Amino acid sequence: MKVRDIAPLGIRIPPEIKEKLKEKAKEEGRSLNSEIVQRLIRSLKS
Repeated sequence: MKVRDIAPLGIRIPPEIKEKLKEKAKEEGRSLNSEIVQRLIRSLKS
């Protein structure tokens, strides 16, 4: 996927969820954005 094909999306989430996502992203060696995208992909497959 090319960068120009990725649509920006601003969302509001509770700070505690953001912190948990940041922790998980760090554990996986990913950016926060990549962590969120991967989790969305997994949730949409089920």
